[in-house]
Amino acid sequence: MFKSMYKSTNLDMFTFPFVNFKDKTYRYSNDLVALPEDKVNFMKITPEYEAQIKRKRILLDQQPDVRYQSFPHTMEMQWEFVELIIGLAVDKYPEHFSIEIDGDQWTFTNHILGETEKFTFGDESSLSLEPYDMIGRHFHHDYMLMVHRDDNFYLEVAQESVAALFSPNWNLGMSFNEIHAPVPFKNREGVHLADRVRKFLLTIEPGAPKTRVNWNLMAGRWDVNYETMDEWGPHRHQVTPENAGKLVHLRVEEQWFIRMPRSNAVLFVLDTMFLPLEDLVKRPDWLEITYYNLADIPEDMAEYKGMAPFLPQSVEYLKNLIESMKVAQ
Repeated sequence: MFKSMYKSTNLDMFTFPFVNFKDKTYRYSNDLVALPEDKVNFMKITPEYEAQIKRKRILLDQQPDVRYQSFPHTMEMQWEFVELIIGLAVDKYPEHFSIEIDGDQWTFTNHILGETEKFTFGDESSLSLEPYDMIGRHFHHDYMLMVHRDDNFYLEVAQESVAALFSPNWNLGMSFNEIHAPVPFKNREGVHLADRVRKFLLTIEPGAPKTRVNWNLMAGRWDVNYETMDEWGPHRHQVTPENAGKLVHLRVEEQWFIRMPRSNAVLFVLDTMFLPLEDLVKRPDWLEITYYNLADIPEDMAEYKGMAPFLPQSVEYLKNLIESMKVAQ
């Protein structure tokens, strides 16, 4: 009934989302922050790397049109993306990735998987996949390129394997505001949160990326894209206070926003992590603050995030877990 989900096994590498919130409550905000120089390289090899890559490639192959989309005119940007990603990977993990360049002839080697990609840089006919799709399959992140045009950003290339109510097939060509139109939050002056974030993204400059952390709860699924709602929709109604610990996962996205220097596009990078609620016992401080935050989620936020059908059961599970731990002490 429920498909198995990957979970983080090294919690030191798991980005807990509630550490910066006061009063044990969570609310949406424009929480993008600048990255220090030593954090600009977002590459991360986790203990689950091989499982992540295997699963990502399976999803991309099963639904190629749903999970990867691009416009024909994006090839120059795609090659810029290839150059960026390879450079970051080789710089951070030279023991795992290497690149040999002889004029336009590039040889990229993934030493973890024992795979080599040989291609002529700038010539998509030298690859069996589009360059963006090819290099993205070597890393567990999801990637989106949005072009800066008319004071907004438009999605023109996307590779997504663990979507949260997002689909490259559905969203290609949409503006940033159109993609985030369902966000139901405005400030006191009536300005939509998505519009505030868009204006902030306009200030990003090459070499000075921004980051933020987003989170959600998932019920028995890796991802929830529009095309598979008939599959994952019913799962949300099968969660109980007894099975929530195994079935409900805290889904965290660490996001990066990078201005591409040549194309002026903004690259959105999503590093998605999963942790079943039952594993919160490994970090009791996380368990308590997660409970308080989830117990205080407004109804409209729960509906927007898609977790309203199983949020009460998850909160009850966490409450019972905390009480059982106190009794055991």
